[in-house]
Amino acid sequence: MTFALSCYYLDEPLNGAELQFVTQTLIGPFARFKTGAASLIQRRVPAVLPAPDVNGLYAEDREQRAERIRKNLRHAGIRNDVGRQVAWVMPHDSDWDAIFQFAIREETLFAPFVVQRWFIEKGKPVRGPARVVDTQLLLQGL
Repeated sequence: MTFALSCYYLDEPLNGAELQFVTQTLIGPFARFKTGAASLIQRRVPAVLPAPDVNGLYAEDREQRAERIRKNLRHAGIRNDVGRQVAWVMPHDSDWDAIFQFAIREETLFAPFVVQRWFIEKGKPVRGPARVVDTQLLLQGL
């Protein structure tokens, strides 16, 4: 049975070159990671996020924020992906990236393939060429 691998994003979808790279990495018999998927579909997660206070702090910790944003993932259709690994496009904000990765794991029971395109250089986030990290494999290795 073939299926489409869901690729969730918050900020912006994969562009042409990134989409081609991620598809080659995750889809088909010659993919680096054998997902079994026949295609990839990008799904936007609604970016309705809790706002920080005037000092830039949140009243809730990361786990509580993850619980609150799980409904955003459900709205994007993540319940259709329960029991299988999905892809997650890392947003610009690394704090929200960690929160969404945790929420995705809670919803699907698997850590996602993370499409990383933001890197820290000299203390600042810089956009670079995309790479894919199998965070489920990383967790299993711990």
